[in-house]
Amino acid sequence: MVQLALYRSYRPLDLADVVGQKHVTDTLDKAFQKGAISHAYLLTGPRGTGKTSVARIIARRVNQLPSEADIARELDVIEIDAASNRGIDEIRALRDKLATAPSTLPYKVFIIDEVHMLTREAFNALLKTLEEPPPHVIFVLATTEVHKLPDTIISRTQRHDFRLITAADLAQTLKDVAKKENITIDDEALRLIAEQAQGGFRDALSLLDQLASRGEAITGEVVAQTAGIGDITLAQSLLTATLESDTSGALDALQKLLTAGAEPTILTEYLLAYVRSEFLRAEPKFAQRYVPILRTLSRATSEQRTATIPSLPLELALWELTQSTVATRPTQSASPVAAVTQQPTPPKKQSSATPNSVRTTKHTPPIAGLNDSVIATKALSLIKIKNNSLYAILRSGEPTLEGNQLLIRCRFRFHKERIEEARNRQLIEAIFTKAAGRTIELRVEHTSADAPAQEAHDDQELVASALEILGGEVIE
Repeated sequence: MVQLALYRSYRPLDLADVVGQKHVTDTLDKAFQKGAISHAYLLTGPRGTGKTSVARIIARRVNQLPSEADIARELDVIEIDAASNRGIDEIRALRDKLATAPSTLPYKVFIIDEVHMLTREAFNALLKTLEEPPPHVIFVLATTEVHKLPDTIISRTQRHDFRLITAADLAQTLKDVAKKENITIDDEALRLIAEQAQGGFRDALSLLDQLASRGEAITGEVVAQTAGIGDITLAQSLLTATLESDTSGALDALQKLLTAGAEPTILTEYLLAYVRSEFLRAEPKFAQRYVPILRTLSRATSEQRTATIPSLPLELALWELTQSTVATRPTQSASPVAAVTQQPTPPKKQSSATPNSVRTTKHTPPIAGLNDSVIATKALSLIKIKNNSLYAILRSGEPTLEGNQLLIRCRFRFHKERIEEARNRQLIEAIFTKAAGRTIELRVEHTSADAPAQEAHDDQELVASALEILGGEVIE
């Protein structure tokens, strides 16, 4: 027997059961108690926040049906999916049904889900119906994209905006569901599921259902692995390394997470949510320290949506943060991120006799202002993490930045061809552009070997390059 999904088992049946939409449910409940019924309702908001459930509850309340009544069996409640019934013919067919009186209920209720999918002609046909509906007809329109609805439609409805459900409300609801279903789950797992759901009740229950099917206790580590975050401990060490300005440690931890199967975009979202939670808990005088970190990770999240290499924006973000004094070295702290809230030690007064012996709080220069040789070194270190063999080839070509051009001089033609492959060229230009803070264009030259001495030198370079790429040693 197929088990009913949790999101269906715990679908709200009454307004009091709806999670996180009290501003909507209170308004509707008071209106129904007074007998104030509108001819058309518009429910808008993100997916999975309860719009369809509330539409069905409205159908029950206006018809005075018990909360456990199955709407699907009521002939006078008609649900239409506008995504698959979006044309004018479907709306005309709907208009033909309006004239007939309800079979058994006081009102005939038409629920149109994803109403923004209707065509322009269909909207025009629907508008006429909304202007002069029969007294026994009620429309409930639901949409995730209200901006796509004509203003003429919106103005003829009673609009209710649904919000993303807070992580705290989701976690509490999940805890109640887990208790009823005899699911063993710890608080860290509840928090992670709530964060991964991103405000959607349905998504939260679906993930809980998936994890519960394992038949074992659900821990934070289990959620992290299933959701694509990876090893939580390793993710925490990544944050610690970032806050300690340890570029190598942060990037190494990231590489281990990615190798173990972490999904770059989900991992970035987790890190952003974690730092944000620390930011919101911080005292006002310390909160400003989180702003650059949040902005850098937010930018990485945005860039990942269109990145050819999804992990690259996060790699560059970590490098930027570890190169900046934003990442303050923590002393002793229970949380790696909370270490940022440590009171900074005031700088000593600078002595005129020893001006260079005093540590100041002056920020390091921005990436765009770094010396070109330093930029090249840092960019190469990032390329080595992504592609060690390409790094070896680039290093042998002695890369130099000349204005907005990156010049690589290859002694071997196959090196030149390898670098100029579209995928490699894109990777090199993207990393150097980010590191330099300006658009960098790659230029590759092939330097031929004329003299025998040069050829011998080239042979040595070829062997060294092979050893760098493949590993190993020369046996005499």
